Amino acid sequence: MTEPVERSHIGPYTVPPAPPTEEPPSVPVDMPLAVQQLHAAGFSADQQAALSTALMQVLALWTQQATRGDLQNELQAGEQRLAQQLDTLREEIGREVARHADALREEIRGEFTRQADLMHTTRAEPSRRRDVSRWLIPALLVLTCAGVFFLVAHSVLGW
Repeated sequence: MTEPVERSHIGPYTVPPAPPTEEPPSVPVDMPLAVQQLHAAGFSADQQAALSTALMQVLALWTQQATRGDLQNELQAGEQRLAQQLDTLREEIGREVARHADALREEIRGEFTRQADLMHTTRAEPSRRRDVSRWLIPALLVLTCAGVFFLVAHSVLGW
């Protein structure tokens, strides 16, 4: 009968080894012509089917590997673009934070200056009030004591 074709033990989820870096032939292959050549070379129909299946698997693996390579290259290029964009965003955010910090610093300095000027202008007025309160409180105390003394003298002594 037919001899079993040796197949590699590659599962559906295992990554096959990298194919050779040689480019596949660029000459298109006509399938009916290829089948006739195999038949002429003495291959039976089962062997032709096994060879065709093996060829399809090889083509699928080449396509899969080429797609993986393209995806890996695209992924690396995307990662590089993202890293550059991230660096640009970091720099822009740093500049914005510095600009806002400078603006806040200037605003706070202006407010402190305004408050200091306001305090210097308002300090002179309370010192006058203190001068008035220095003699007013003792004067009221003396008058209160005198009033109490006269009330006591009037009620007790009868003056």
